[in-house]
Amino acid sequence: MNKLFTLVLTIGILQSNFAQFPTITSTNQIPSINDTVNYINANTFGFNPDGSGGAIDVLWDYQSLFNAGTTINFWFEDPSTTAEAANFPTATVAMVNSVSPGYEYFNTATNTISRLGYTDPTAGSIYYDQGWNRYEFPITPGVNWSATYTGTMTPFGFGEDSVTIAYGNYQASPDQYGTLILPPSTFGGQPEYFDSVVRVHVIESFQIILWMIGTPAITININDDYYFYFDEETQEPVLIYGTTTDDAGGAPQTVLRYQNVTGTGTPPISIKENKVSLFEIYPNPSNGIFNITTKDNLLDARVKVIDNTGKLILNTKLNSNYIDLTSLNSGIYSITISNNGFSQTKRIVVK
Repeated sequence: MNKLFTLVLTIGILQSNFAQFPTITSTNQIPSINDTVNYINANTFGFNPDGSGGAIDVLWDYQSLFNAGTTINFWFEDPSTTAEAANFPTATVAMVNSVSPGYEYFNTATNTISRLGYTDPTAGSIYYDQGWNRYEFPITPGVNWSATYTGTMTPFGFGEDSVTIAYGNYQASPDQYGTLILPPSTFGGQPEYFDSVVRVHVIESFQIILWMIGTPAITININDDYYFYFDEETQEPVLIYGTTTDDAGGAPQTVLRYQNVTGTGTPPISIKENKVSLFEIYPNPSNGIFNITTKDNLLDARVKVIDNTGKLILNTKLNSNYIDLTSLNSGIYSITISNNGFSQTKRIVVK
């Protein structure tokens, strides 16, 4: 019996007819005054941010995260009531947390949350020369955003003329999507499942420069490498993991925290069923040559390639156990294999 397969490849923007390609809209993400977000700190020993399954339909099974015994709560206040309101006239919310003094100031719009700076009476404040987007919505796998920035900082008191922030660079890459499992939100309860999660990998770097007699005397390089796991129904990332390092002799600071909220995903049996694969495609990412394996015969399979505008690029018979997409531009594609009415969609990355 002949087997009929269809491969559909879609770049970039997630489309509504592909339910397994989640997107995070601004609906529940833009903060308002009096909003509160609560996190539990977890032990980072042995933590792997990548989960299982590559970049496609990942399973992040973190139900056994070890509670480190501390919490950190964030809440949003009216910036006009804070001591440094005059320095942040365009701020719409000021965020404060339960473990450190000071405020972080943001300007919010329909689809963006822009960082304006923060004040800390004990560690010094940063004032950015202009706001830059911390988050942009919708958050979609494969659709990146970035920003560069400069600013000034409260002097450290070492006799310097001034302190500046230079070469600020913020790169946000939504690089994985899938199902996230977290510890129970109540004692004795079941693990919490979030089945439409998008992970954003953020790399940020900047320099702190101390000026003395008009000359840069000390330069400190700061580097952040963080992962934010967003769920459509949950304000702020449901899980955060990352490390901050500097070259000033300080020890790396690692953060692993998750929200103690109820998940909206499916139970374990459904995840197991969803993880059964009709086919495997590798390596992924690839330079354009992808090997395909499946329990069924690939002979007579058909291949369709569609770009993010819906344009059909390729429609042909698959007559080997690989597909050559080296002629395509770099990007993220979805793959759907169907046979007699049964189908499965995956995603690949062409480097």
